[in-house]
Amino acid sequence: MSFGHTLFTIGGLVILSTFILSLNNSIVKNVTTMTQSSMIMEAIALGEKYIEEAETCRFDEDPSATIPSSFVTSANLGPDGSESYPNFDDVDDFDNFSITDTLSASVPFTINIDVSYVTLNHPDVPTSNRTYYKRMTVSVSSSALTSLPANTLKLKRLFAYHYFYTE
Repeated sequence: MSFGHTLFTIGGLVILSTFILSLNNSIVKNVTTMTQSSMIMEAIALGEKYIEEAETCRFDEDPSATIPSSFVTSANLGPDGSESYPNFDDVDDFDNFSITDTLSASVPFTINIDVSYVTLNHPDVPTSNRTYYKRMTVSVSSSALTSLPANTLKLKRLFAYHYFYTE
């Protein structure tokens, strides 16, 4: 084998090695992206679980309350006396609720929930005034959510008081 053939063989091996390393790098990035997407989907499912549970509850503790001044004060949002999860009966019982939960046995997620009164014009600004609107913020955190800021996913839902008049 001549020097030229050896040079072509070495050049071919260099090109093949470069191609294989590039392909390997691409595969690793794709697997990482798919894993992160899966973790984010699990976090969304967990957050939605608690939002959907709150949707089955009353707006306020007092079922006869129909105007904001009769709703529970913002200082008293949260579970009442002996109430504990999963036996909440109104939306604001979820205020300051925290739990570690998993959908898969391998990754723990910490869920923190905040409920506050808001106005329709400023739904992202909590107010101490009682209004017809409560905003629930569900924060789902896990060390596995590395692609998100502070490893936390936030879901928000606005609950509006509905009064159905019947005769």
